[in-house]
Amino acid sequence: MAADIKERTRTEKALDAYKESLFASTGKIDKNKFNVKVTQYPSDLQTAPNLQHYVLFNINVRGKSKFNEDKRQFEVKRDPNSANLTKEEIGSDTIRLATEGAAVVATGVAVTSLVSSAAGAFGKTGATTKVVSKVVGAGVGLAVGATMASADILKKDTTYRISDAIALYVDGPPSIKYSMNYANKELGTLLGVLSGSVFDGQGLVGGSAEAVSAMGASLAKLPGAFGAADVSSALSVSSGTALNPFKETVFESVDFRSFAFKYKFFPKNKKESDDVYNIINTFKFHMHPEMSEGKLFFIYPSEFNISYYFGSEENGYFHKFATCVLENMDVSYGGEQFSSFRDGSPTEINMSLTFRELEILTKNMIQAGY
Repeated sequence: MAADIKERTRTEKALDAYKESLFASTGKIDKNKFNVKVTQYPSDLQTAPNLQHYVLFNINVRGKSKFNEDKRQFEVKRDPNSANLTKEEIGSDTIRLATEGAAVVATGVAVTSLVSSAAGAFGKTGATTKVVSKVVGAGVGLAVGATMASADILKKDTTYRISDAIALYVDGPPSIKYSMNYANKELGTLLGVLSGSVFDGQGLVGGSAEAVSAMGASLAKLPGAFGAADVSSALSVSSGTALNPFKETVFESVDFRSFAFKYKFFPKNKKESDDVYNIINTFKFHMHPEMSEGKLFFIYPSEFNISYYFGSEENGYFHKFATCVLENMDVSYGGEQFSSFRDGSPTEINMSLTFRELEILTKNMIQAGY
């Protein structure tokens, strides 16, 4: 536990240094002594009086990625106050051993079945064949488990902040939606009767005629009761009453938040045109996965940390974002009518981005500004 606290503190210090490096000595976004390079649009972001508000997109690459290794700054961890398991917990020895054990068993059973089927096809049956099949299956299963335990591709994942970042103007009024999932559940009349202290350890005591009648009607609806549906329906119609199902609203889960950003780019010069091109390519590149060396696994895409800024300070009046992934990206070149500059670059580009958070919010995180 002490080691975890120490690690988080080291990460927090690195994050503070990274934020400070974004503005160097000028107080403006720029390339600086920490080599944090922010690509921005428009070029007068932070300079023009009406462009003091902007959104900063930081990028976290996967530890297994072969790209951007020279740009890594520090390891990024999940918020310990979220309802999710941390990456350390997900990659714990307990879960890893359970996964490898399940793979060993599944592989052994599958190979045993294949060997038995092959032997049967050649007319080989009997006790000896069954023993051989099990031995071969167990051997292959253990070999698979040993290989999984040593394979780098299946080792615990990490993410690292890189020195590339993107700053874009605020595209509209910042908004946020919080959503909880509740469901209507029936506790049942029988539970309602039992909760009314109709029973003690010896049997039915002190039960009112209503409680006893409700119990009888409930039991008549149980599966296996003779003519259950007809009896309970007839009883309801004849008495003009219906059993109280004792419905309750039950909390089930918290929805992951999602965020949409829409941007219109009208480059005023060659530099802005190049910056827009780089911004679009950076988002495209980091939202996609990469392949493992043998092309049998996908390595997860990069993650994003998003923040609202005003001037050179993070804007605490708006909500914070948990770590996100980029789910959807739409790009269109041109507005109602396509046109380009003399070098072929479009005069207008529209881009929309949809991000989804990876962490489930709790009261602790809400207190922290999420």
